[in-house]
Amino acid sequence: MPTFTVYRLVPPHNTATLAFHFGRQGIGLEETSETLASDSLFAALVVQAALSTAEVGDDGAPAWVRPFMHGEPPLRHSSLLPAIGELPLLPRPLLPLRLAETATVQAKQLKKLRYLSPALFAAACRGEALPATIIALQQGKVWLTEAEARCLPTPWRPAANESDEAWRKRLKVTPLWQIEATPHVALDRLSAASAYYEVGRVVFAAAVGLHVLVAFHDLAAQPVFERLLTLLGESGLGGKRTYGYGVFAWQRSTLTIDFPTPHRHAVLLSRYLPTPAELALVRDPRSTYQLVSSSGWFLAANGVTYRRQTVMMVSEGSVLAINDGQLPRGHIIDVRPNDTVAHPIYRSGMALAVPAPEVAFES
Repeated sequence: MPTFTVYRLVPPHNTATLAFHFGRQGIGLEETSETLASDSLFAALVVQAALSTAEVGDDGAPAWVRPFMHGEPPLRHSSLLPAIGELPLLPRPLLPLRLAETATVQAKQLKKLRYLSPALFAAACRGEALPATIIALQQGKVWLTEAEARCLPTPWRPAANESDEAWRKRLKVTPLWQIEATPHVALDRLSAASAYYEVGRVVFAAAVGLHVLVAFHDLAAQPVFERLLTLLGESGLGGKRTYGYGVFAWQRSTLTIDFPTPHRHAVLLSRYLPTPAELALVRDPRSTYQLVSSSGWFLAANGVTYRRQTVMMVSEGSVLAINDGQLPRGHIIDVRPNDTVAHPIYRSGMALAVPAPEVAFES
């Protein structure tokens, strides 16, 4: 019965909403996403560890990273995923979803689905038919049960004397987040010529934010992680932090996800880079997964910007076949382009996964 510590990212004091720039396409600034992958979050934590301590190894890496390098991580964490109030959303598992014959959503809407509530996530992983009444939010990207939707904070919960029909219609047009393009102008230092460009940002509605699930294998690592998360919230997460994007505070809670034994599948809540010994997991015909490319740029300690190596990882929501309940582990990798960079640049492929039973679907 895995129990995760949930860290919800909330607006800091005297701020109403969260705003981030999570770049997605090369060096372009217009594109952004509403989530941040686990390997990027880990890299941001490593930077905070390097800036906040003088204890580094011979390779220049902060001491906080050493247990991860040796295959004994004190914690594992998920990607940053949306949360509505105290309700964390989970990635849609790459399993066929069974809809009831009287379902309020149609099968063609599955193409847009990205996040499930904990109740629907558990039902999907058990291979059960989803409830007939499903509440779809954010143009169908988010699915909740009706009971969960009625417990959401304002403005998503039903108003006094509001009919169910009016409430459901209002939910369809009440966004959880919006992706905006903010205009900017750059001036040439010599000619003073102007150049117009836009920067994408994701702005969450009030009471909506992000969360990260953490499984602590060593409780002594929890205060260190929370200190790094606090520093990260003060310095900002993502791009364009000089414009005020990326700052946050955090709140802590717990989430338990339980499935009956025996466990034959593992559903990923983070990105995953298998070790050579774990390649059989992705080669198993019972596994269903997607590969994503992790690439981009980094600022080295010498002040020079480099392009890091591209790494292919298994995405969140992927389902891997396991034996004897042994969950995938993964490893971290140094992605510096060459030896001219004096210190390592780590990306995490350490897996955070939920054990689930083997699902048998009717033909």
